[in-house]
Amino acid sequence: MTRERLRRVVRRTATAARLTTPRHYPHRPLPRLWAAYLCGLAATQTHAAGGHHSVDDAAILDAGQCQVETWTDRHANNAQGLIHIGPTCRVGAVELGLNLERERGGEGRTVRAGPQIKWAFAINDSLSAGVLATAAWQGDTRATALRFASSSVVIPVTWQIDDSWRAHINLGRDFHRAQPSTSHSGAAIEWSALPSVSFVAERFREGGGNAWRTGVRWTPVQALSVDLSRARGLRADAPAWWTLGLTWAFAR
Repeated sequence: MTRERLRRVVRRTATAARLTTPRHYPHRPLPRLWAAYLCGLAATQTHAAGGHHSVDDAAILDAGQCQVETWTDRHANNAQGLIHIGPTCRVGAVELGLNLERERGGEGRTVRAGPQIKWAFAINDSLSAGVLATAAWQGDTRATALRFASSSVVIPVTWQIDDSWRAHINLGRDFHRAQPSTSHSGAAIEWSALPSVSFVAERFREGGGNAWRTGVRWTPVQALSVDLSRARGLRADAPAWWTLGLTWAFAR
């Protein structure tokens, strides 16, 4: 199923972006459990082909089409954040992409890079499924070479409920270097309130932790979309963060 038949979830996004390394509240250390959780998310967040949202859809770009997704992630209580750039193109029957990130946190600056490949197909007029695989290498800004950090395999399923509503489900696994693998799952609902405005809500699990996100997408012209979302871990002491994204699609 292509973008012509099915629009993606509002662009992420959850990395992960969204989802960065440990976020520390001023004068209030983040619990070790959440620090480990967010570190895991940082290594796997580049899986998302649909922007900064963590739950991906079962659709790929139309033949001959490319796009560039970029977003910035900012912690709600301090200056920690992330910048992501992700070019993607349709090549034959699959979608090939590259994820590039630079993150600023309490422990310094981190860079990440990795490829992704996605394939999707229509089961019927309202249901589609696919497979998304990614890998990520990371290191600090002083490193001469990046080190392998993780890989992910996700199966997205999308149900086109009607012209205004879509539901998305993800099931998969994140494989971490020198650490046990963790489940990668989530569900999202998308509502197109207007031709140029849509909303999304998602609940997801990545890197061993659980979180939610709500967001809005504005499409002023067909080739350009702007996204704004807020995400937070489910625990009462979990961090929260904002993400602002921009997606530009074009024919190559």
